[in-house]
Amino acid sequence: MKLKDCDSCLVYGTDNKPLSKARVEMDNIRGIRIFFQTPKLRSVRIKTIVDFYDRSNGVVRSRCELVVQRNDAPNKRIEPWMAVCDIIEIYEVYQRQKDLRIDVNLNVEFKTEKGWYFLGKIQNISAGGIFLVTSQVLKRNEHFSFRHYFGREEYEIEARVLRTAGLVEGDFGYGCQFVGISSDAEAAVRKFVFMEQVKKQNSKGRE
Repeated sequence: MKLKDCDSCLVYGTDNKPLSKARVEMDNIRGIRIFFQTPKLRSVRIKTIVDFYDRSNGVVRSRCELVVQRNDAPNKRIEPWMAVCDIIEIYEVYQRQKDLRIDVNLNVEFKTEKGWYFLGKIQNISAGGIFLVTSQVLKRNEHFSFRHYFGREEYEIEARVLRTAGLVEGDFGYGCQFVGISSDAEAAVRKFVFMEQVKKQNSKGRE
């Protein structure tokens, strides 16, 4: 399997702890190159784990060989370090069938099919759906929509209630699936989930 549409990743250190998130460039001539904003690196050849964010495949966890060197590109990009990356082995791919899910706390306004608005909180999210907590009574298979910024762009997403989870924090909890989500919106949600995971892993790495 090859990366198809990847522009970011999370690189782990040799201690298997998150080291740095990085920008990814791919082309047929130079292969995969990774660019780091952190200045705390050195020229080295290492074998380590890299989580690639790929808009087509999902999160691709791989064992890679990295040749890290100073970034002396003439275009004066802001990243002081870069690495030539060779994928040795792919460990796991988080696709829609096994979507990466992250805990969040997003207060959002929702809209029912009949045009009624209600407030709720998204407690976790994946590229396939959300867990919603709200005082609004919803029925199984009921559809609703919401608008939210994932990255720099706002998307309108439709979802339906798959299951009810009883009372959560005094309100009703619902497991919901996205319906007819566009490829752009799905890619934006995937990247949001991935970057939230990076933040959490970086926080754990500093503990």
